[in-house]
Amino acid sequence: MSSAAQPPGDVVRPSESAVRPSENAVRPSGERTVVAVIGAGTIGLGWIALFLDRGLRVRVNSRRPEAERVVREGLAVFAATLPGGAADVGVLMEHVEFEPDMARAVRGAAVVQENAPDDLALKQELFRTVEQAAPAEALLLSSTSKLLPDDMGALMAEPGRVVVGHPFNPPHVVPLVEVVGGRHTPAALIDEVTAFYRAVGKAPVVVRKPVPRFVANRLQSALLRESIHLVQEGVVTMAELDAVVTQSIGLRWATVGPFEAFHLGGGEGGLRRWLGGVAPGLERAWRAPAVPALTPDAVEALGAEADRTFGTDHAALSRARDEKQNAVLDALARIDARPESLREDENMELQPQAQAQPRSGQTRPPQQGEPHVVDFWFDPLCPFAWITSRWITEVAGKAPVTVRWHAMSLALLNSGKDMPEARRTMLDLYWGPVRVLAAARAAHGDAVTGPLYTAMGSRFHAPGGIFEPVRTAPAEEFRAAMIEGLGRTRPDIEAALAETGLPAGLIDAMDDDRWDDELRASHARVPSDGLGQELIGVPTISVDGGAGQFGPVLTEIPRGERAVRLWEAFRTLAGDPAFFELKQSTGRTEPLTH
Repeated sequence: MSSAAQPPGDVVRPSESAVRPSENAVRPSGERTVVAVIGAGTIGLGWIALFLDRGLRVRVNSRRPEAERVVREGLAVFAATLPGGAADVGVLMEHVEFEPDMARAVRGAAVVQENAPDDLALKQELFRTVEQAAPAEALLLSSTSKLLPDDMGALMAEPGRVVVGHPFNPPHVVPLVEVVGGRHTPAALIDEVTAFYRAVGKAPVVVRKPVPRFVANRLQSALLRESIHLVQEGVVTMAELDAVVTQSIGLRWATVGPFEAFHLGGGEGGLRRWLGGVAPGLERAWRAPAVPALTPDAVEALGAEADRTFGTDHAALSRARDEKQNAVLDALARIDARPESLREDENMELQPQAQAQPRSGQTRPPQQGEPHVVDFWFDPLCPFAWITSRWITEVAGKAPVTVRWHAMSLALLNSGKDMPEARRTMLDLYWGPVRVLAAARAAHGDAVTGPLYTAMGSRFHAPGGIFEPVRTAPAEEFRAAMIEGLGRTRPDIEAALAETGLPAGLIDAMDDDRWDDELRASHARVPSDGLGQELIGVPTISVDGGAGQFGPVLTEIPRGERAVRLWEAFRTLAGDPAFFELKQSTGRTEPLTH
């Protein structure tokens, strides 16, 4: 099967057979590969977040008139816990389109990921429509948790085209996707589907026999049955049962599955020895399973206890869950990335190495299909940081890059230094906007930092913004013009808070020095090069966890392929431990911020 050339800006670069070629699916002009996502519920939103983060263009099919608001609000929650780090919701939304008509939504798509309710008649009509409208080469995937592909494709001319790609919630974090084909699904198509999911960072497992509810949910159901029984019988509370799981088998199963765990539990005799010792008791227990009664009263009682135990703030609970899950996955990835020699002998004593060591904070380089992670520190009032931030945002739309935003205060960097009174007055006015950013992050998470910065900066640095008079001021009036402009930031910050849906009361942080410790902590998160020197300034960029680099300082915003070329050059320099500094003599200092 021939393969279509991947456009140079794609984040996701599947193997040759990952997505079957279509003249409409991957365009040589460099446009992003289109994935049609049908349905914008919880699972659909997770897929949308993941696909966008991996550089695909997402066409959302939903008949809900508020679909765009639902997706934006969902991304505001999910973007904070994407596996590669928090993403800018505004940047993600630039690559979403909405089409309420299903036939038009799937037209030209390389992949269709369906997330409609698990109603068989509904799914059958849906896939009949999709087959008629989507390209013949498109992958037709269903997130169903229980229906079989042959049944869903019963009304299609080629029912074998439907393949189940069942994620484990939340899809943007948990790696598993259960891939299930039907009786008429070609093996080559299953290979293409698994290759696509691997390319977007998932861990596909092919279910060899199409059984209802597949594998993960059957396992989860067995544990849930016993959990409900133990709580209903008063053996433990809901919180205590969850503690039992997270502090024992949950920890174990995050590293080894049940079979390997019991193989280890058998000691030298392995699983054979373990099963041989417990088989009679297990068989008796399995023959008389506890089956809890899920009457309406029981459901209400369980629901009320869950509300009391865990709370009802779904967004906050989801964010906390996803952050913990990502922490586990990151820890396991670090262990898996160690050299084999270290994993073979966990008790060996590590000896000092004579060769140069990696920079502090350096993480493993991205694997194929994974984006580079750029941590970007900025002061919202710095025009040079604004230019660089728009450049890296441009890059993130065209190359495999995920940006995480962090506040850095020019006022804090210069505090305690001797300087003329006018400059001190000017720098004192820099505190306000960056304190608001620190307060917003503390109250609403990392995900709000990028959108709030964009909303502020697009006002501060736009034509007619607070710095417009400064650009034309004579040299002797420069500082006076700066002080006057900086004194007018409050209305712009209030408008930025409103635009990003943040509480208006955050404006009070402008004059509250209690947020300065948050800024100090943000500065402290800049990865060091180990030289023990203060080398940071605004802007500072860290690539893939490497040492923070001051700059690049740009005088205008590179766009298009020029932006990508500059990124490749910067990434090469930033990744070399020998690189220290690069400067240019120039008479052009006026920043072009728009």
